[in-house]
Amino acid sequence: MKRMLMQNLPHVKSLPTGLPNAENGIDTRQVRTSLKMGLRLKFVMTSLLALATGSVFAQTTEFDALRRKAEAGDSKSQFDLAEAYSEGKGVAKDSAKGMDWLKKSAVQGYAGAQVVLGYMHQKGINTEKDPSEAAKWYRKAAKQSDKDIKHAQTAQTHLSEMLSEGSISAKEADWHASEPSTVIAKQPKTNKLPPFSFSEVETGLTGGITSKRMATLVNTYGVDFSLSASTRKRLTDKGADDSLLATISSSKR
Repeated sequence: MKRMLMQNLPHVKSLPTGLPNAENGIDTRQVRTSLKMGLRLKFVMTSLLALATGSVFAQTTEFDALRRKAEAGDSKSQFDLAEAYSEGKGVAKDSAKGMDWLKKSAVQGYAGAQVVLGYMHQKGINTEKDPSEAAKWYRKAAKQSDKDIKHAQTAQTHLSEMLSEGSISAKEADWHASEPSTVIAKQPKTNKLPPFSFSEVETGLTGGITSKRMATLVNTYGVDFSLSASTRKRLTDKGADDSLLATISSSKR
């Protein structure tokens, strides 16, 4: 780019020396003036090029720093990065990436992003029009009066407007209410082992567990099978005594 600019600058040859003005018909004052104008234009173009290059470098550096902060999880930087992509500030315009970073910022809890995301769902900008989804994000922002009064009030106003126009219900507009929990209740832990299968009992007997010990285990944990003539014979062949077989018969779970 610099070479192209320099090639388009006026090219002034050096002034001939040792030649009388009258004999050659040359007005040296005019040539000197042209030379000065050419040098001045060259200086101006070079300065402009330096300024433009410095500006691009500064924008690139600022954008890279912003992106690093956003990727590190800073919600405000994520919002600013979303704006940069959406408007093409310091980077090629990319609405999809802008939307992605806006959602990340909103999920992180930044009220400004929540308001903008709510508005985009309300109006159908870069996404499907969805009043309920818009109200959800407005409610989240509206609750943040203690941290971000400006965006909280904006969200509250949008909720009131949507309610008055009938696009959402009173319940959806109520930002005071607690949001339904999406956390799945943890199941109580249990140390109880599952009942023994036939193969486990058979393997235990062939592995050296005595009938008495196996009977105790079966009595504690139960079995998941019923004794038949064939299974009874197989276990007897593996060393099961009558006491163990009786325990198995009464311990199916």
